[in-house]
Amino acid sequence: MKPSTSAYRITCVAVLAVGFLGTSKLPATASSKLTSVQHPSPSPQELLIAGELRFKPKIRPSRYRMGGFYEGVCSPVDIAVVSPVSPPTQPEERSPGNDVAVDSTVSAHPTLFVNIPAELPSTTDELVVQNEMSEQELYATKFNLTNKPGIVGIRILDTAPALEVGQKYFWQVSIPCNPDDPTVRIDATGWIERVQLDPTLANRIEQATPRKKLALYAEAGIWQDTLSTLAELLYSNPNDQSLAQDWVSLMQSVNLNDLANQPIVQITGQ
Repeated sequence: MKPSTSAYRITCVAVLAVGFLGTSKLPATASSKLTSVQHPSPSPQELLIAGELRFKPKIRPSRYRMGGFYEGVCSPVDIAVVSPVSPPTQPEERSPGNDVAVDSTVSAHPTLFVNIPAELPSTTDELVVQNEMSEQELYATKFNLTNKPGIVGIRILDTAPALEVGQKYFWQVSIPCNPDDPTVRIDATGWIERVQLDPTLANRIEQATPRKKLALYAEAGIWQDTLSTLAELLYSNPNDQSLAQDWVSLMQSVNLNDLANQPIVQITGQ
């Protein structure tokens, strides 16, 4: 079922350049079960070497692509490059439909990330998370940008309803971009699904250090938790060169080369 644009209060085009440039993906009826892609992959221990972090991709399910509509001018930002931090489409995920991939998480309250590559006016911005059928708004929060170009993370607070295992959710970050007209907004959108780990792997992750957790998530192909674990570490330790090398390596391993040198400028929420 295609989400209603009115349900998301979309007022600005957000044809997302990085995560959504694939012209097609798996049909909306694709199974949500994660399927291994057969290719050589380093072990979690090897991934602990700085600069050797590689994400092991899985075949992702897909859902309807949501574009936005806008009136006015989002100056000085080229709206086509404001995007979620999500791996672009793999060849195995492409289909004739107008779909985008659903990223996986094991977290009940994940952190969602967008790339904002230019300074924007000081405004009140919003994250909205809705269920798959757009029947329920699970979470909404407002935040202010630091006005620094780079990667921004928005935490879903623990007080919000937990994401349910096996369920897919649509999320949207809306950013006013014209100080003369607050109704003109950039919308960065994506899909996420909470999945359940194998009990043995879940136990290993629970007992691991943050750096080892990062390697285990990457090996398991859990994108959102790989991303957020590394982003949180790098945000707390901006001068750690080994973490910076890991960020470059991770982005390059999923063909997000344009984000390899983007700093983590903000993570909102507690």
